[in-house]
Amino acid sequence: MNPIQLEVISHQTQEGLPYQHLHFQIMTEDGIIAPADIRGLKLPEGMQFNRGIVIEGKGPIWLYGYLVHECHPATWVGCYDPRLGAVVVATHTHDVSVSQVLKLELPASVRNKR
Repeated sequence: MNPIQLEVISHQTQEGLPYQHLHFQIMTEDGIIAPADIRGLKLPEGMQFNRGIVIEGKGPIWLYGYLVHECHPATWVGCYDPRLGAVVVATHTHDVSVSQVLKLELPASVRNKR
């Protein structure tokens, strides 16, 4: 079993823009992972790259870098910042732009894990 668990949840921003929420959780006892742990890590089946993706979870910056790269085919990709919302870091559409902040509430299943 991979020490990094990925879960995708269909959701929408506060403005009603539909997206997929990609939540990750580190499953080790001490909450620490090594770079080798991303070897073989695959996105959940059924992800729809014709919509945006927001990546969210507690982890190292290199894990975010890997997940942004893997999500590149999506319409747009954002990273969740609890102080701001989802910051768009890549886009293939005119609907959102890089650096745009999308207001959102975390999905209920994610809020319950915090």
